[in-house]
Amino acid sequence: MRNAAAAVAVLALLAAGCGAQKADGTADASPSKSRAAGLSWAYERIDDEDGELIDGAAMAPDDIWALGSDGAHTDGRFTKGHLLHFDGEKWTREPMPADGDPHLSRLEYLGSAGIRLHTVEGTASDTRTPRYALWDGTRWGPVKDAPAGPLKDVEVISADDVWVLRGDGKVTHWDGGRWTVTPMPAEKVAALAGSAKDDVWAVGARTTGPGVGGPGGEVRQPAAMRFDGKEWSLTKTPTYRFPDPVPPEPYAELTGIDVASRTYARAYGGHSYKGYDSEVARDPESEHVGLSWDGSRWTDAKPFPGACAYRSPVARDGDRGFFMNGNWHLTTDGTCTKIKKPRLPEGGGVRPESQQQLWLKRIITVPGSDKVLGFGTVDVLQSGFAPSKAVVVALKRQEKP
Repeated sequence: MRNAAAAVAVLALLAAGCGAQKADGTADASPSKSRAAGLSWAYERIDDEDGELIDGAAMAPDDIWALGSDGAHTDGRFTKGHLLHFDGEKWTREPMPADGDPHLSRLEYLGSAGIRLHTVEGTASDTRTPRYALWDGTRWGPVKDAPAGPLKDVEVISADDVWVLRGDGKVTHWDGGRWTVTPMPAEKVAALAGSAKDDVWAVGARTTGPGVGGPGGEVRQPAAMRFDGKEWSLTKTPTYRFPDPVPPEPYAELTGIDVASRTYARAYGGHSYKGYDSEVARDPESEHVGLSWDGSRWTDAKPFPGACAYRSPVARDGDRGFFMNGNWHLTTDGTCTKIKKPRLPEGGGVRPESQQQLWLKRIITVPGSDKVLGFGTVDVLQSGFAPSKAVVVALKRQEKP
């Protein structure tokens, strides 16, 4: 699952007795325990210029990249794109290796295949030539063998085990030496996630099988596909049907998934319809679909606890839990807590009485370490000149004894 600017998948370890995942990838049968007594962000870098960071990716603790934007405002956005690179000692500003709108650009970590930059000339409403560049750990160059086009989702199991959902709906796998297009057992794939090389999931929809057609007229039903290390296969999921009178062209599908372990995953989607018939009695409401995997079957999912009830995960925090939107954290035992935010130091136009809002566009775990970084902006709310500072933040943990 790519978490950040892309659509987020919904997952939490909430069921009583739900097992955590051990370091060897096997499930822990004992109930999970929270290991985060206190969490806070600390500044790693604050840009001197007004701007924002839009995305980030890392190959190693000494090879981290961020995508930023600054310069003159256009429609409230910074328009001049650039990259930041961390070499283990310092952050250095670098030029974009491909021209394009920074707000239509993405960085994707593809394991040992490198970091791919995808950018587009033009505007969001009038996109033009897409451009790509690939960082191989030494230099930026043209994309040769890596998947072309926009990527809908990326799941990195290990440096030499990467699954990519391309914009054309095809699933491609990197084994450390080459990319291979993988046939899937369902026609539509919307998202990927996994916990181990033999526990990878894809969700979407199927147009054949139980619940498709017949009295309900459903044109498609949810599909959850699992890779066991050798092949992909469909798992049994609930089917959906509207009561009579059935609305025109009804359909059900899954649009997101995340995986905590072999015995717990959660997927979400919807049940809706395309057509409209004014002669039919009041059309039914569209339905949210939320499913939970217990290692053997899919069942209806339970809501998140406390303040996380109406929030969604944006990044996985290893086997500890999940970073939720709005700067919250959900632990594996279902504890929902707010992450503390630091204030910007005074100076550079920032006054001590100002209010400050931290907006993180991307949260990543740095490969080869336990380090978690966030990339985004601090908006300073004050009268007169109100700067926006591009920032990199690092997570600080105060573990329970």
